[in-house]
Amino acid sequence: MQIHEEIQYSQAVFLEQTALAAFMNPDDPYYLKARALFYDLDDLDRKLVTTNYVLFDTHQWSRNHFDYADAQIFLNTMDKAVQQGVLTIISGRPELEQESKRLILDFPNYQFSLSEAMTAVVMLSYQIKRIFTFNPSYGFLPKLDREIKVMPSIW
Repeated sequence: MQIHEEIQYSQAVFLEQTALAAFMNPDDPYYLKARALFYDLDDLDRKLVTTNYVLFDTHQWSRNHFDYADAQIFLNTMDKAVQQGVLTIISGRPELEQESKRLILDFPNYQFSLSEAMTAVVMLSYQIKRIFTFNPSYGFLPKLDREIKVMPSIW
């Protein structure tokens, strides 16, 4: 899978694992909302961004929730999206991991998971201003940067 880092991120939308899972699972309560929002993002020609960590977690979720073949289809679909220039995958680096741990220590009242902290650090570091998620824990992001919008706004 090819990983790019040379795009303009301010107009991009970060894809979080819960959005991907809702899109792939017809039994998810947010399935229809996820599909509608994905199609809206495509119509708006929004570039999508995620991390290799989100891909790892979503691949495992797909394997566990469905089966290995579905998990492989997910990876192939993500690879095609990267090849078509629709999706950029930001690879984790030790500096980002250290900054994530520091964020957890600096803001204990937010009770970040390490994964949530990594997403926040990536968004702040790359100046990504939108996140597509169904995880209410990401409601803290606008407190770290007023310009960040959590999509959809369901809370």
